[in-house]
Amino acid sequence: MKIRTKLMLSMSILIAFILLCLFFVTHVQFYIVRDLAYAEQKAAFEALREEFEQYYTDHKASWRGVQNYPFANSRHFAEIALFENGNEMYRKGRLSPEIMRDEAFSLILHANDRKIGRLFVMNERQYKTYEFKAMWYGIFPSITRVALLFTCIAALVTISLLSWRLTAPIRKIIQGIDAIKMGKPHPALPVHRKDEFGAISRALHEMNESLEKMERSRKQLLSDVAHELKTPLMIIQGELELAQDTGLALPPEKLSSLHDEVLRLSRLVHDVLHLSRLEAGGMTLRPASENIVAILEGLIEKTQFLAEEKHIRISMHPSKETIAVPVEKHRILQALYNIVINAIHYTDRGGQVQIRVEQVYQPDRRMDYVRITIEDNGVGIPEEDLPHIFNRFYRADHSRTRSNGGTGLGLAIAQQNILLHQGWIEVQSKAGKGTAFAVFLPAASGDFVGSGRGL
Repeated sequence: MKIRTKLMLSMSILIAFILLCLFFVTHVQFYIVRDLAYAEQKAAFEALREEFEQYYTDHKASWRGVQNYPFANSRHFAEIALFENGNEMYRKGRLSPEIMRDEAFSLILHANDRKIGRLFVMNERQYKTYEFKAMWYGIFPSITRVALLFTCIAALVTISLLSWRLTAPIRKIIQGIDAIKMGKPHPALPVHRKDEFGAISRALHEMNESLEKMERSRKQLLSDVAHELKTPLMIIQGELELAQDTGLALPPEKLSSLHDEVLRLSRLVHDVLHLSRLEAGGMTLRPASENIVAILEGLIEKTQFLAEEKHIRISMHPSKETIAVPVEKHRILQALYNIVINAIHYTDRGGQVQIRVEQVYQPDRRMDYVRITIEDNGVGIPEEDLPHIFNRFYRADHSRTRSNGGTGLGLAIAQQNILLHQGWIEVQSKAGKGTAFAVFLPAASGDFVGSGRGL
């Protein structure tokens, strides 16, 4: 059902409801006026009742001859009707007995604690009110028809204009959605409106921007992966074609180089797939309470040989020997390994890498966290590169080749693993002075029940 049809139906129901209310109010008002007239002239009503009751008593419990009796108080009333056991005994006025029973004010007559009849009366005010009511009920159907006709015409015009104005932003939103489906970059949406249509338009605009950002990210990922795959594939292809053209076997150093390129390709594909699953939320976390100090000690042992090649000193300074965190060990180890390896790569010979572990309270989150700080005194990261270091394939030092570094996905994978554990990473760096990565993980509640040292 269209909005215009709904508005017409709603307006028709509203008009019918108003007319019914008007009819009901008029009907109720008549009885209110009738009872108020009795309250204002109660003495006259009671005097008439007493006069009729006295007549019944004086005539030996009989209404015989009552119709011709000149009741003194009857002059105050326009209509009087006396009924006994449904039979009319006395009548003054022009209204029918049925109307008197339905519309007149009722007085019950008693004699010797016995009901002797019912008196229906109308004074002048009550009679005029009845006449107005009768007239109103007589012309009400005609008024209703005329009112409905003019109201429907006015409602039709008003609703047509109103519905056109109401549906205009909806039509724009539909056109904008069609533009989004067709892939147009800037769909026309009424985002500047301050009503619900504006809120819907802004939500659609934000959704479209998010979709465009995701599409750009997807295209960039494909471009980056293609670029990363191109170099090793060209090397492998060139060496194999050369061997095929010359018919000579590849020397051991060439085979070793090709093997390195194959391993690099394999590592790149694995990292891309792993990062894609992390970003898509396809990883299921199975955390257990682990001693993060023991995990870091094992990590230092594993990376020590890389540091020794550059005469870099790695040291750890935990606030205590056992600090429990609820983590999935191999995932958190992968994240910390990528950060430590990154620190070693970007620290010059003779430098140092320090790892500090402590439990801190975060007031904004109202809970305890374990902060792991990995700080080096290496080349640092330029300020303009800091917002991008967790992007895929981003390298702050563009002079380094992939052979000197990794796949360009290490920090992105580290960040996604930390986020998977309900934590986050902060980084501070100054070019030429070093970099500090701070990893925050929720602290374990209760006693430590984790595994021991080692990888």
